[in-house]
Amino acid sequence: MTTADELLGRLTRLDREGLAKILAHRPDVLEEPWPRRLDVVAARLASPESVNEALLQLPMPLVQVLRAVQLCYALGRRPAPLGEVARLLGTTTVESFVDELAERALLWRDGDDVVLPELLHRNSFQPEGLGQPVADLLGEIGTPRLAKLSRTLGLPDATRKPELLLGLVRFFRDGDRVRELFATASEDTRKLLRDMAGGVPEVDGVAPAGWAFDHGFLFETYYGSVAMPIEVALALRGPDHQLPFTPEEPAYTVTHIGTEAAEAASSAAALRLLDRVSAIVDLATAEPFPLLKDGTIGVRLVKKLAKETGGTPAEIELAIDLAAQAGLLLADEPEPPRRGRKAAPPTLGPDPDLARPAPALLYRLLLTTWWDPEPLEYETDVDALVRRAVVRLLARLDPGDAITDADALTRLLEWHAPMLPTGDFAGHLRVALAEAELLGVIAHGAVTAAGRALLVPDKLVEVSDELVSRARTTALFGTDLTAIVPGSPDTRLTALLDRVADREAQGTATSWRFSPASVRRAFDQGATAAELLDDLGAIAAGELPQPLVYLVNDVARRHGEAQVLDVASVVVGEPALLAELAAHRKLAKLGLRAVAPTVLTSTVDASGTMEALRGAGYAPTHHAADGTVVLPARDQAAPATTVYDPEPGELAADPAEHAARLLAAPASGPALLRGQLARAMSDRYAGRLTPKQQQLCWQLEAGIPVDVVYHEDDGEPVRLVIAYPELDGDVLDVWSLEDRAYRRLELARIDLAQASTAVSLA
Repeated sequence: MTTADELLGRLTRLDREGLAKILAHRPDVLEEPWPRRLDVVAARLASPESVNEALLQLPMPLVQVLRAVQLCYALGRRPAPLGEVARLLGTTTVESFVDELAERALLWRDGDDVVLPELLHRNSFQPEGLGQPVADLLGEIGTPRLAKLSRTLGLPDATRKPELLLGLVRFFRDGDRVRELFATASEDTRKLLRDMAGGVPEVDGVAPAGWAFDHGFLFETYYGSVAMPIEVALALRGPDHQLPFTPEEPAYTVTHIGTEAAEAASSAAALRLLDRVSAIVDLATAEPFPLLKDGTIGVRLVKKLAKETGGTPAEIELAIDLAAQAGLLLADEPEPPRRGRKAAPPTLGPDPDLARPAPALLYRLLLTTWWDPEPLEYETDVDALVRRAVVRLLARLDPGDAITDADALTRLLEWHAPMLPTGDFAGHLRVALAEAELLGVIAHGAVTAAGRALLVPDKLVEVSDELVSRARTTALFGTDLTAIVPGSPDTRLTALLDRVADREAQGTATSWRFSPASVRRAFDQGATAAELLDDLGAIAAGELPQPLVYLVNDVARRHGEAQVLDVASVVVGEPALLAELAAHRKLAKLGLRAVAPTVLTSTVDASGTMEALRGAGYAPTHHAADGTVVLPARDQAAPATTVYDPEPGELAADPAEHAARLLAAPASGPALLRGQLARAMSDRYAGRLTPKQQQLCWQLEAGIPVDVVYHEDDGEPVRLVIAYPELDGDVLDVWSLEDRAYRRLELARIDLAQASTAVSLA
């Protein structure tokens, strides 16, 4: 019987509350499409990916209890008695911890016994300083040697391998007999065996202990190492030996920061990050960022962007990373270069089809991207797990309370997530805290309202809207040509002051300084004196100071005193032809001017000049600056996309509601066999399915979404994207990707003749 079958039997005997607890502890089971029945739940719970995710979130005592149960199984105690598990851990009872593991479907209880699913059986216990069970080591050697070892140990005569193995395993599981035999070894051999039993169950090379090999205290493995069985190590450690067990979490000291101070710092950090992201997207729009060969941003570029935006390198790195993960910035791989030419570096630029989200929505997008990033391929995202664990740990405290001792917080994290695959908890913790501070999730070591909203997603919109609304919309202008914004400026205020002044300092207040160069920068971008003074007056807390008005008017008066003409394109050809072009009345709009007998300059860009020349009956070719011919690119019109907040139905699933639904449904159902859907649809079409329609049926059976037309009760056709079908007589039960729910479609109303090709799940 497989683990999924065992789990299904257990799940069917649960009530709503018990099933809801399992679904709450294992939320990945409720990922879309929702499981139809308990057999699907059992299959998902038994998958290695789901089990591994559950193990990574276990606190220390649950891990230790689970390891004790696994050790009992390795020693032949199947199922594991609760009393034996408690004895191994040196405690009086472990029932509450076993019940918590059962609520995660990692094991279950049968009275006073603990049943462990096959997927969690172990045959190596090196983290506990123990090796392999003696049965596994004995199973690797032949019958003659087993018989010799049996005679050496004085066991009853046996000739068949199963009988020999049974007698030897019973001997080594008797700790008193093993210790009695151990006492007959030489002092050197006893010292070697004690050292290995103390926590080194396997060593490379051959140990100089013939007696230990002859009596089964050591075995040579297939890989050339020397191993000590678990049973021998436990016997030599003594009958009173206990496995590590720390049911109480480490102590820590709580420091009261104050809710107002934490929320003020959170708002400032959030608005500062929004400012950085907006500035970075604007800079990338003007000129995409070059990437290194490995696809990352270089240190020089980070420092350059930090200088241009007034941020720190840490802020810039986080802003670029989140903007790229959220799809605001896209990597563009250049085309392969021509022979003999150097390859252009890949670049990072904005998505031209993505509308810029409003500030509050952009902040939510950055928060959720940081909290729940795309999973890494083939490895565990330790940083993501640590940041979630840290926020959850600190969110247990009252608002405004913090754990400021980094060492204490590290010990607490190690206790709550000991299975994380890392040896540097402190390093990952530092990264998580630094990023959380920059995002406003944590402030001065205390979880803020934004951080708590990540744990309750339906509160995220309200919290983020309020947080962004705290931004200042006015500035204080001084006669020394400065502007100061106490608190955090909003994005509109920041954009205007960055346009006309240079940012000097940022902290509890942000200051800008006006200069002839900064004001000229605004005029270079198309501003006029009247417009600039009106815009500055609109954000001023009072009247604009006279020195600033004088500065703006003075720079406006001098702006344009010298003119630099821009040549948009150049036309090259024979002198006679160029003279004809320059005199052509239809080409007057190009502003053609001769700068050499064979060269004309145009005030219109290359594409506009090309279009005008072709309209006048000429046949020009387009060349790049290096002389190579430029081939026209295909127009790829794509609709602009927008970022939106999830609807209430798109938030995390409610375990209690799903538990009630699952218990009301049949526990299991028939699987759709290969070709079954095609045969059913063939009956619907009188035995005449086209090859394309047959292919669509096969794709649906394989789990690939398909776009079909369905005629509703009123006869109106609707287009549906469906997947994960189950056949129930003349009805097809499918998952509708648009409705995010299951629908029952009558076969007679499904129009495969108008169906499109398969749709990618990506």
